[in-house]
Amino acid sequence: MAGGRFDGQVVVTWIEHRGADRNMQLREHFAFIDDAGTRWDVPSGAVIDGASIPQTFWTLFGPLFVGDYRRASVVHDYYCDVRTRPSRDVHRMFYAACRAGGVSLIRAKSMYAAVAVFGPNWTLDEAVVSAHGLETFQSGRALELDTGMAMDDFMELKNDIEDTDPSLAEIDARIARKLQVTPAIPLDTVPAM
Repeated sequence: MAGGRFDGQVVVTWIEHRGADRNMQLREHFAFIDDAGTRWDVPSGAVIDGASIPQTFWTLFGPLFVGDYRRASVVHDYYCDVRTRPSRDVHRMFYAACRAGGVSLIRAKSMYAAVAVFGPNWTLDEAVVSAHGLETFQSGRALELDTGMAMDDFMELKNDIEDTDPSLAEIDARIARKLQVTPAIPLDTVPAM
């Protein structure tokens, strides 16, 4: 089992609304503390919906909020919403939290690859990004990235993870060779032509 530990219990209230009723609100503070001692705090009142785990993979990894990755998904969801840390760090934390929650090494690596490729991605680069001559994003703000990979390429990666047990750095390198990345510019910032 990997290092790291959870602090507190996941205590939630389901939020009823039209649709899938996936939203839950944390009733108590919850946190994951990684091997380096970094706290990943989720405050009471945070709304969690499981959306940081791509829906395509619910059948591969199990239904939302069930099983040994449930607590990891709560912390991952929160940080995918607030985007106060780089997405790469958030996805790495998810891997560590999965391991701390009892997810097997190979399954945790496959889940890490899935969220790194198909989950929310963003950058916190310090540069100002411009589009059409306008400052589109201010320095220090999260810039959303549309990322994708052909499903055949991802399944090849997943099978390779299961066969060879690569390190996370090797998984990242394999993802980088196939990942398509495009900055997502909000429509309200692009001037009319």
